Amino acid sequence: MKAISRAIAGALFATGLASAQVQMGGHAAVNFSTLWGDGASEKEIPWSLGLTAGAAAKVAVNEKVSVVPELDVDWRRQKDDEFTWNTWALELPVLARYNVLPQMYFEAGPRLALLLSSEMEQDLGSVVETTNFGKNDALNVFEFGIDVGIGCSVTPNLDLGIRYGVGLTSIIDGKKFESDDQAFKNMQIQVGGIYWFM
Repeated sequence: MKAISRAIAGALFATGLASAQVQMGGHAAVNFSTLWGDGASEKEIPWSLGLTAGAAAKVAVNEKVSVVPELDVDWRRQKDDEFTWNTWALELPVLARYNVLPQMYFEAGPRLALLLSSEMEQDLGSVVETTNFGKNDALNVFEFGIDVGIGCSVTPNLDLGIRYGVGLTSIIDGKKFESDDQAFKNMQIQVGGIYWFM
């Protein structure tokens, strides 16, 4: 009986996927990143330019609502006269998109990131000191955040938009520093687009 129930459930699920309108595309954006949190607030970390690129899918629920998951490689960068901080992450945002107009949409949803590396170069005058947070186990592996954005479908195959993302967990383990309060959380603005080729 359980086998029959599972078969029926599988058939219904497959039918739902088949009837849903699914598109595949490529995502690219420039991003402007900074860090926030108890540790970052003391250092006045500037906004700096980075890049985001990956793949996206769009599953239409109805004429106005769709779900857009992405898989992106994200290069985050903070830089001033004294230091350069580079972080690489593999990101999985899953956004619910609502079309307020046929060509205009709002989107929001959670973002999970796998932090790959984070390295800081600090100019001490006569020498440049490099700190690799991954090698000394100070880098937290996973990051959780929230993204919200607004965009426009320029053509049926091209979406352009702006997105604001805020990390809710620290990318650096505060226990490796002077106190547990050393939280460095990602904050980012993305300007980019998705080209739907399928």
